[in-house]
Amino acid sequence: MLHYDHRIKLEVPFDYLNLHKVPKDTTIASFSKLIWYGYDEQGPSVYRRNPKTGEVIRIDFLES
Repeated sequence: MLHYDHRIKLEVPFDYLNLHKVPKDTTIASFSKLIWYGYDEQGPSVYRRNPKTGEVIRIDFLES
């Protein structure tokens, strides 16, 4: 598991087709740099970095 500063859970299924789109949610829109995506021991997730602050967010998704 990678280091992250923030973590949120979205109530949507994990979708490989939307990985490279910048999130529309204003809370996570500034985390525009995709670092990692896939499945780990806690389920499907995406790690994104805010290029201005260097902070990393982990976004957890529902199992599809």
